[in-house]
Amino acid sequence: MLIALLIVARATHIGASILIAGTFTFQVVTLRSIGSCVSDDLRGVEDRLLRLSVWGLVTALLSAVLWFGLEVVNMSGLSFGNGFSATAWQTVLLETKFGRVWQFRLGLIALTFLFASLALGQGEARRRSLILVLWFLSVVLLVSLAWISHAAAARVQPIGLIGDALHLCAAGGWIGGLIPLVICLTQAPVSSAIAKIIPLVLGRFSMLSLCCVSVLIASGVSNSWLLVGSIHALFTTLYGWLLLFKLALFGMLIGFGARNRLAIEATAPTAQTRSGFLQQLRRNFISEICLAVAVVAIVACLGVTPPAGHP
Repeated sequence: MLIALLIVARATHIGASILIAGTFTFQVVTLRSIGSCVSDDLRGVEDRLLRLSVWGLVTALLSAVLWFGLEVVNMSGLSFGNGFSATAWQTVLLETKFGRVWQFRLGLIALTFLFASLALGQGEARRRSLILVLWFLSVVLLVSLAWISHAAAARVQPIGLIGDALHLCAAGGWIGGLIPLVICLTQAPVSSAIAKIIPLVLGRFSMLSLCCVSVLIASGVSNSWLLVGSIHALFTTLYGWLLLFKLALFGMLIGFGARNRLAIEATAPTAQTRSGFLQQLRRNFISEICLAVAVVAIVACLGVTPPAGHP
């Protein structure tokens, strides 16, 4: 029961962190400076993305508290009631590496929430400056997960930490940007101005995704070698089986992404066919989101499973 709850808390928190970083990356890399001529319509999209990030931060905060509480119970070996006592959680919070990282993350979530709330009521120039700050904070929040990962405990620690940090950043840029992209596509049929910039948005996101996939593959191979250690362990341990399942889902994600990229490059929809084309793309991206959720769930399972390459 404890492990199941821990997996749910980890998956929710990791997913929320990826979504927050992906939302601000999408705004900065994909939407930023796309066109002042559609500022009113674009502001509506940015408002929705900011509200999405605020809800993501609330989810990250609640799941962080739950994750921390469950880890206190897991580390102390106490019952649920005793594990949540002041003495137990203070010991973990103040005297362990996990607790120090969690202090940093909770403070960062609170600071990011404050800036995101402020950005909702600001004018265009100040809002864009705040979004840049929020992008930086969200990336730091996501990367700090590497400090409590298996990679942080690997024998070749600097390489493991750098690889895991790059892996998280790439996941945030690609997987975390899927929901913001779907929101943007949803607005296109009701706004002719947004519909006009969709090809540019899709082109930028497609290029960003291609870069992120390259980083994910390179960092994934490095991390897998450090944590699994051998081909034999990949097929004979629980950690190896879960990793293979994650790789299979990742392969499917790449397949969907490649299909979308080819569709974007090969199709030039007219005004009459644009609506159907956007609906098809939206369905494809929603399928990618479902696979991404499954990948995050497997990552959460890997986090509570001893790596095959560790003594």
